[in-house]
Amino acid sequence: MLDTKRVRFIINPISGGKSKTEIPALVQQYLSDSFFKIDFAFTESAAHTSFLAQECVQLNYDWAIAVGGDGTVNQVAAQLINSEVALGIIPFGSGNGLARALNISMQSKKAIIGLNQTKVKRIDTGTANNIPFVNVCGFGFDAHVSAAFANMGARGFKTYAKASLQAIQKYQPEVYEITINEQKEEISAFILAICNGPQYGNNAYIAPQADLADGQFDITQIEHVNWSNIIGLGSNLFLKKLSQSPFVKTLKTNKLQVNRVKENYVNIDGEAIWFEKNVQIKLLPLSLNVLIPT
Repeated sequence: MLDTKRVRFIINPISGGKSKTEIPALVQQYLSDSFFKIDFAFTESAAHTSFLAQECVQLNYDWAIAVGGDGTVNQVAAQLINSEVALGIIPFGSGNGLARALNISMQSKKAIIGLNQTKVKRIDTGTANNIPFVNVCGFGFDAHVSAAFANMGARGFKTYAKASLQAIQKYQPEVYEITINEQKEEISAFILAICNGPQYGNNAYIAPQADLADGQFDITQIEHVNWSNIIGLGSNLFLKKLSQSPFVKTLKTNKLQVNRVKENYVNIDGEAIWFEKNVQIKLLPLSLNVLIPT
C-alpha cells in the first residue's frame, strides 16, 4: 500500500499576470485523495512565500509545490535546500527556466496530472553571497533587463523582449575581475552567467550543456553584443548553439569570486537583486529534491 503524501501548494496569485483561482479545483479533480493529503496557501509577499515553504520543512511535508514563476520557485526552493522536502512546480511565469529544464509541462492541467506519476531527483543549487539560486545567477545585461522588466506594468515574454530591445541600444559591456582556483583574470563581458540549469526560460539556452546534478556551474561569458552580431547570437541562443559563437567563452567550476567596479544588480533566478561590488558564488552539490515527470 502506498504512503499518503503530504503536499502543500504554494500559490503566487500575481505571477505571470495570470489567474490561479482554478488551481485548487484542478488539483482536487486530478490528484487522488487516496494518495495525497493536500492544502493550499496563497502568498501575500516574498517573505510570506518563504514562511510557507519553511513551514513545509518544519511540519514534515513530503512535497512543496510552487505555483508561479521563477521568482516564486526560487523563494520556495531556498527554504527546502538540504531538507527532505521535494520541490514541485506548476509553471506560471514569464520564463519558467527550471520547470522547462525538468521537462514539466507548461500547461497547468498536464503539470498537475503529472504529479500522479513523478519521481524525486536530487539536484545542485548555488549561492551568491549566501543568497540561494537554483537555475541562473547573471551579471551584466541580463541583470539590467531583469531590473527594467520588474518595473514594467505587463509581464510575459513580449514585455521581456521589449525591455531587452530597449536596453540593448545603450548597454555597454562591464569589466569584472574573476577569481577561480586562486587564479585572477580581468574580463569584459556584456553578459556573465553562472548557470546551474541550461536556460533562462522560454527555451533561451544560455548554457545548453549545463547539467543540474553534475557538481559544476557552466559559466557563459558573452563578450559583446551589437547590431552586427545580435541576430547570430539570438539564433544560437534558441538553437542550443551559443557556445559555438566566436563572441562567447565557456568554462566549468564549482565556485568563483566576481568583483565589479561598483554595486549593481545581479539576476537571481530571474529576479534583479541589488548586490555589493564583490560576489562570492558557491555550488551546493545535490542539495535539493525536485519532482520530475516520469
